[in-house]
Amino acid sequence: MFEQSRAGQELMTPQQITDICEARDQTIAMWLDLYDHYHATRDAAGRLSIAGTLALSTSGDRCEDKLTKAFITAEPQRKADRDTGKITETAAREHFTTVLTQTVDRRCWRALMDQLGFDQLLDEQARREFHDGLRDTPAAFTPENCAATFGHIWGSRRELYLRGIANVLAKLDRRFRSHDGFKIGSRLIIDRALNEWGSWDRYERRDTLRDVERVFRELDGKPPVSESQSIAGLVTDAGRNRANLPTVIHGDYWRLRIFKNGNLHIWFENKDLLNAVNLLLAEYYGEVIGDGYDTTEAEDAPGFHLTPAKNFGAFFTSEDIAKKVIERAEIQPGQRVLEPSAGSAALAKPARDAGAEVTCVEIQPGLAHELGVLHGFADVIEGDFLALNPADFAPFDRIVMNPPFDRGRDCDHVRHAYEFLKPGGVLVAIMSARAEFAEDKRHLALHRLVEQAAPVCRWGRKDKWFDLPPGSFAHAGTNVNTVVLAIRKPDR
Repeated sequence: MFEQSRAGQELMTPQQITDICEARDQTIAMWLDLYDHYHATRDAAGRLSIAGTLALSTSGDRCEDKLTKAFITAEPQRKADRDTGKITETAAREHFTTVLTQTVDRRCWRALMDQLGFDQLLDEQARREFHDGLRDTPAAFTPENCAATFGHIWGSRRELYLRGIANVLAKLDRRFRSHDGFKIGSRLIIDRALNEWGSWDRYERRDTLRDVERVFRELDGKPPVSESQSIAGLVTDAGRNRANLPTVIHGDYWRLRIFKNGNLHIWFENKDLLNAVNLLLAEYYGEVIGDGYDTTEAEDAPGFHLTPAKNFGAFFTSEDIAKKVIERAEIQPGQRVLEPSAGSAALAKPARDAGAEVTCVEIQPGLAHELGVLHGFADVIEGDFLALNPADFAPFDRIVMNPPFDRGRDCDHVRHAYEFLKPGGVLVAIMSARAEFAEDKRHLALHRLVEQAAPVCRWGRKDKWFDLPPGSFAHAGTNVNTVVLAIRKPDR
């Protein structure tokens, strides 16, 4: 697994890794010998001298070295447990061994990452996760752990590369998340990129724009450019002269319009590179959800789809995401709850655990059977939720749902579910991120409904849309971006 680098250069062999780890062990042993010799000499000198034992100190040093302090300290270390308050005592030498080992391991991991060039394989998120993992208690620097860590990085290098591109574009414009689930169109918008004086409102916006340019140049086989020659540098120069705004500037791959309110509109003009980026994004996000079909536009009508989603749109909710949905629904004991696409009961079960009476609807016969027999739900309806008539049901207090996303079907399901909700009731739905911003008629019909609804208003917040973390459905085989819609039906 350490045989070839991305450029074809030889990487370290397993034997070389073993040698490095053995040298690490010898380093720790030598430091422990030094520790023992120092304290033995200190104690012997203290017994000989009328002055008694001398104690070195790091007090008063703002950059106090944790390793130095552990080295010179002879007293046991006491620490209180945060939860129980119980005091544990660690012998001074044992404490130094722990601090020393962690310090050496931390440096070994960073040095080997740098020597192997693996830092270049990691995207920003992976680098941050790697270095955050070293901050507190790094994994022991052993041959087995090296093989597992660097083997994983090497095996995941393509996914990390694709994720880096996706994260860069997602940071550029939140509405990127709405472009057909993974696809960027010919234009992106950065709101309030520049402040009233023409300077960057937040420098991460500038840095993100530079990252996007880097992605395009890399795909075009060109090296990065200097700050002054970059598209971000051109924006900086143009922003200084506010009298000329709005204005249009041109880069190698795009046309960019700067408005007086500080907004930037970016048009991608190299269609071949734009298609190349979209292919990479499709590879990363996965085409398993309908947004990835050859025709990504929803049907140009607000009417509901008359056929089920491909594979019934079955991408089941994880326990963590289900918890977020149930929290926002604010379910109370005795309330009637509807789950229109109940699947494996990921939402229905925690709703029942909260004391609700749950009605499940499921289109797949096998899952519908399991909802009743295995999961114990008394009210299970087998069939297509969109075919049900709200007039046949007493209105529900709460609706929690993870509908199929295929070609805007999540919009259909949410609009239909809203008709089953009683006045004052709450609907919480997991949706494709494009549901918030897409502008075809199907999505505009949803937006009109959302505008008429009220927010749930948790802790005074009046938001209706909430981003879910990236990769929330990675367990189901897709990295498509998702959001939660949480609305309350106004009282009549």
